[in-house]
Amino acid sequence: MYKPWKTIDIKFIKMGILPQNRSVRACRVFCTRNGIDFPGKKVIDENNKLIERLDERYSPQSKGIEMKKENKTITASIKDAKPEKPKQGKERSYSFRTISADKILNGNNIRAVNDISDLVASIEALGIINPITVTPQPGMPSVFHIVAGFRRFAAAQKLGIEKIPCHVIEGNDETPEIALSENVNRINMTPYEECKAVKNLVNKKNTVQQIARKFGRTLRWVLVRKKLADAGDKVLNKVKEGTIELAAAARLADLPDDVFKKEMTSCYRTDKYFVDGVLERYHKDLSRAPFAHEECLKCAKCSACQKDLFEDEPKAYCLDPNCWAKKTRAAANGKVKELQAEGMNARIGKMENGHITYDDEAYNYRIESWQKKELEKAKESGINQRAIVDSKTAKVLKYYDKRDLPDYHEETEEERKAEEEKERKDFQFRSTKEDMTKSRIRKAIKAKIEKDGDKDDIIALLLFCVYDLDDTIHESQFDVLGIKKNIDECIGFSDIDDQVRPCDIHDAILGSVEHILKRMYEIDTLRKMYSIITYGNPKDAEPVDDEVEDEIKRIHEKKNEENNQSSNEDSENKEDDDE
Repeated sequence: MYKPWKTIDIKFIKMGILPQNRSVRACRVFCTRNGIDFPGKKVIDENNKLIERLDERYSPQSKGIEMKKENKTITASIKDAKPEKPKQGKERSYSFRTISADKILNGNNIRAVNDISDLVASIEALGIINPITVTPQPGMPSVFHIVAGFRRFAAAQKLGIEKIPCHVIEGNDETPEIALSENVNRINMTPYEECKAVKNLVNKKNTVQQIARKFGRTLRWVLVRKKLADAGDKVLNKVKEGTIELAAAARLADLPDDVFKKEMTSCYRTDKYFVDGVLERYHKDLSRAPFAHEECLKCAKCSACQKDLFEDEPKAYCLDPNCWAKKTRAAANGKVKELQAEGMNARIGKMENGHITYDDEAYNYRIESWQKKELEKAKESGINQRAIVDSKTAKVLKYYDKRDLPDYHEETEEERKAEEEKERKDFQFRSTKEDMTKSRIRKAIKAKIEKDGDKDDIIALLLFCVYDLDDTIHESQFDVLGIKKNIDECIGFSDIDDQVRPCDIHDAILGSVEHILKRMYEIDTLRKMYSIITYGNPKDAEPVDDEVEDEIKRIHEKKNEENNQSSNEDSENKEDDDE
């Protein structure tokens, strides 16, 4: 379907940016036809990559959309839960000292150091302004390991600084939390690093509530990252590669752990369609339940009973798909019994999205809505409809069965093969007749144009040309128009030399008539051209049945001759190999 070009699309092309829902080829052809300078595929690809990098860096979905209100952090993409009340902890004791670099251990960093060239230049010019935070190694009071400041320490090592200014935390067991606080609140911490950090703190016997309270994050912020980390290394690698987005994982965080792990492991993208599909499978809307669901509203696996996770959700959802399927199947069996009690031939059927699947017997015997004659016959004969009930949705599908018709005859294997052979011959006859008609129309148009050379005929011919000059001008006529052939690019009107005159275009088209006609595959188009150019009736160009039969016979003879020739060559090659 043709989509009109807008002014904003043209501006994007001139800037070297690919407009939305437009291909590079479409942009090139549009520029060629409208005299616009096309920037080139390389420039467009580079600009698109730059836009993708900016999206990844600044997209709110990758890190969660956060809003500050009344000193409380709310994550917009997920529901918040009540954090536990803060507890009084031991007061930390700090001391400041200068420590030798070889006494400091650089380990347990959850973040990658990456490029530190700017930091190296800053420390070289100004020194270490902010001391790094360290804590004594257990059992080795003269050795320290870094809590916060890994990048500063790496830059100091690169510059060969021997003495490092440090804040020393004495006798405190919350150093992992300090390290996480240092890193989590940096904007350049990746989702993968956040998941690893939360997992490290959970392994240190911290509860989810404690982690959320200490770092000013919501409980769900921590839960989502913990759930991703618990799902295994394969899922974490997808988070690292950007395949799994945290905003999408947050919407699915209410799923059971095994279901969450299964969906995250098998996914190859986490767009809106993926998330909505998962929720459709596992979050069942009780208002659409095909069974009585009053008792379900009191079930612990109903969202209505989990107000801490679904506090703003007006609908009630069943979170147990197995229980839903069991009750739906029971409702489907109940409908089958009701229909049978009414005297109808009813049963549980195999259906998918409201349609009969190919492995159900009704697939071959159902009278479809488009089979008008058979439907009228079924209604006139007064046969009863049959019914199948979908066990997944309890929906009923009523239909007329061919086997119930008075004159129904079970087709034998021989009859089926005979019918297939008849259809094959009919198709071959129609296609051969169409090909012969195309050929005759092309010859008639070519003869008329080459005989008269009327410019009006050539203009009419051009009106039926498609897309670009590749379909209009044969390669043998490129020199006439001063066109330099490039295999990798389409030929457009801008490729014609400036010195070319209308008479040259006339001659080039006149020499490409056969080429143009061969590139027209639609018989309706050829018939229309035949009527306009030759003033004749297209039916005059159609072959009679005997001519079609002769052509089919000739094609078969030619094919048999080629097969015999190929067999003889194979036999000769085999004899040569034996010798």
